[in-house]
Amino acid sequence: MKKLFLIILTVALSVSFFSCGDKKDYNVKNIDGYIVEESKVPTNYVRIVMKSGDAMLVELYPDEAPITVANFKSLVAEKYYDGITFHRIVPNFVVQGGDPNGDGVSNGDKPNIKGEFRYNGVNNTIKHERGVLSMARLENDYNSASTQFFIVHKTSENNTLALDGQYAAFGKLLAGYGTLDKIAATDIEKDGKPKMAEVRFVNIVSTPDEK
Repeated sequence: MKKLFLIILTVALSVSFFSCGDKKDYNVKNIDGYIVEESKVPTNYVRIVMKSGDAMLVELYPDEAPITVANFKSLVAEKYYDGITFHRIVPNFVVQGGDPNGDGVSNGDKPNIKGEFRYNGVNNTIKHERGVLSMARLENDYNSASTQFFIVHKTSENNTLALDGQYAAFGKLLAGYGTLDKIAATDIEKDGKPKMAEVRFVNIVSTPDEK
């Protein structure tokens, strides 16, 4: 009986050891030379860390899209995006996430917001170039954005024609473009949908130029 107990204890400790060893640290402090620290209060800088441990650093633009930024900040504050996937990937165009069900048709129980873009009477001058964050919406409803957002993968003429002035851009990546490229290269059917592990407010401690 004692021998059996020792065997069980050894197995349990082994499982615990390997589980701890496999756990990723999502408190990424260095993103392409930007040194950041997590903030307990909302800021205009957001760190998106994927389940893989790869990270992106976003700067928000409240002067261009105050309603959109306030909505995004409220979702980040409640850790809404933790565990949610990028469910739509179109290489060289956009990667889209923020749907709690991961199917692209839901915003959970969150309300819609006004679309802050030119076609909806708002002077938002942000161009949909590589790294820009913008809100997804229903094609025929300018005020249907809620939780889903997309990140522009590549700058192209198609972005200007299809997105500029028609979708509410509200931020841009400062760092983590390699992570964006990895997401855009994902084969969802083969590899599954890339998942966000943690989305948090951060302060920038130093930039690559300051080193």
